Amino acid sequence: MSLLSEGFYNHAVEDCVSRAIGRPWRITGIMPHQGGAMHDAARMCGDGMDVFVKVGVRPFSLDQFEQEAWGLDYLRIHSGIRTPQVLGVCMVGSHVLLVMEAIDTKPLLTKSDWQILGSGLAQLHRTTWDHCGLATHSYLGIFRQDNTPEDSWAAFYGQRRLRDSMQMAIRAGNMTPEAIGAVERLIEKLPQLCDPDEPFALLHGDPWIGNLLFDGRQLVLIDCSIYYGNREIDLTTVDLFRPVDPTLFDAYQACYPTAPGFSSRIKLWRINQWLGHVTLYGEKSMPKLLDAVKTYL
Repeated sequence: MSLLSEGFYNHAVEDCVSRAIGRPWRITGIMPHQGGAMHDAARMCGDGMDVFVKVGVRPFSLDQFEQEAWGLDYLRIHSGIRTPQVLGVCMVGSHVLLVMEAIDTKPLLTKSDWQILGSGLAQLHRTTWDHCGLATHSYLGIFRQDNTPEDSWAAFYGQRRLRDSMQMAIRAGNMTPEAIGAVERLIEKLPQLCDPDEPFALLHGDPWIGNLLFDGRQLVLIDCSIYYGNREIDLTTVDLFRPVDPTLFDAYQACYPTAPGFSSRIKLWRINQWLGHVTLYGEKSMPKLLDAVKTYL
């Protein structure tokens, strides 16, 4: 039983929601959420509306939740894609609560449902900027990401993603000299590998299928880690952990076709994910990392 389910945070959540909506709001039921890997979470039912609450207990949780709240608002404002309305970020002792609108999701039952997700991602990626990166940092899971803007995707992906992620794996004691050398050689080759030259797209940053919700009418984005960059990196994350209906990708391509050779670059864009897995899980993740890196050396 979690502290959320036991009602430990009820008073703080009720106060947060009441301030946000301008009227008293009280919890009438709590439904634990089973899908989150990082945070204790629950749906809290109440007067006329339900909210979704995540609890952070790490030293950086306040910053992480504030960045997530900012990112959700940024996505909605700049792309027009629906995201949960954030009601507040509040402290309960040393714990941090992120309180959001609860999304009523629907199962993806038809080809049309999957098409809505694909066309929604294409709409997101049509929002562009003349630099890659962002004005602020973000988090991918527990990892803080430096989004200092660059004019070149090769420079950004090499330094802000691959080299930074490799340094975290080194500090965790999980990188071998062979792996370090291979990643460094790959970074040097990125200017030749990072075609095509496209506008830098607004990226969700972690759009595996569990973060792409369907409300029965449209795509809803959650758990974002936003920045501007090569849109192919988002597309290679969608089915990284769970298969999806190919209709999603067909619909995306119909709305915003990828450049020739996209399939040959999929492993390249997944290397940053595998570096994170090496940091977290050690040697058992090394074969996937080395397989991807050596594909391009």
